Amino acid sequence: MNTKMTLIAGAVAALSFNALAADSLEEQVRVLSERVQQLEQQGPQVAEGTTFNLYGSLRPTFNYLDSGDDSKWDVRDALSRVGIKATTELSNGWVAIAQGEWSVDISNNGDFGKARQAYVALATPYGQLGVGKQRPAQYTLVAEYVDIFNHANSPYAYDAESPFFVDNFVTYKLQHQGFTLMAGAQISGDKGDDNADLVNLGLGYDLDGLHLGLGYVAADRLDDSNQVIGDDKTLGGVVAYSFDNGLYLAAAYQDKEYNLDGGADRSGSTIDTALAYPFADDYKVKLGYFKFEDGKTVASGDYDGYNTTLEWQPAGNLRLHVEYLVKDFDNADKDTSVAVGMRYDFDLGWNF
Repeated sequence: MNTKMTLIAGAVAALSFNALAADSLEEQVRVLSERVQQLEQQGPQVAEGTTFNLYGSLRPTFNYLDSGDDSKWDVRDALSRVGIKATTELSNGWVAIAQGEWSVDISNNGDFGKARQAYVALATPYGQLGVGKQRPAQYTLVAEYVDIFNHANSPYAYDAESPFFVDNFVTYKLQHQGFTLMAGAQISGDKGDDNADLVNLGLGYDLDGLHLGLGYVAADRLDDSNQVIGDDKTLGGVVAYSFDNGLYLAAAYQDKEYNLDGGADRSGSTIDTALAYPFADDYKVKLGYFKFEDGKTVASGDYDGYNTTLEWQPAGNLRLHVEYLVKDFDNADKDTSVAVGMRYDFDLGWNF
């Protein structure tokens, strides 16, 4: 709604309030005129140079799931979300940013409210500082490039024990000549010790269709009462390339060290690969292989698997897909699923 419409709406509200006291049409016109003048003197309530976006992505799936002796049909959700983002141009390259994003759980009651992101940031010519729940560098510079599948657990190996969002997070990001430097620290007084509970450093480089990314995470391992019982250290990297013919290839690897105070240290890893190729204008085939190892010698949760997806995009904001996914555990039954899903995106913007 523009400023003029806002003024008129406010004036109409004032008019309805004073209608009983007005003795004539002329009196009503006078009241309306005075109210418009008052609102014009107050000025707009949104700062000039502000952009505001309301966006979302609804992603229901219909699945057939087979896990050993157990099989079932189920409606699930591939991470539907709704969000708002506002930016305000200040001066000389300084920009204020605010973003909130919440999940929409289509698989159950359509519940709305689990926070994915909620932060305020200040972008400057010297980098961007943000505070609140945000994406870490480990996802933004590494995992995002293999996260191309229509599934809540993609990337499938990274998903096992790696961060997607971090709360109580203070971040810094600097971009210069194709390089992106990111650093973040989780600082929560309600858990762990008095220092940072998680530290994440990342470096990315982009040139034409090439992306290279590295990330390092050091995080406290906590027990059920939020006391520190060890720490995990993860070093990961990704290589991704988009070819001129639309072919996309990406591979990510992480080495993870589990250091426990009880002495049961171990070393694990994750591998995620992705391939996407468009054909016949509106169609795309996606392939992936993944492998997770937790380093346990007894009762490990190790698994590997693959998935195949056929995607149809009849409109810019609408996608339909069929996915076949196999997840083969070393010490549990193999999971197999066939999913049919839809994805509807929207993004509405206003400038002030």
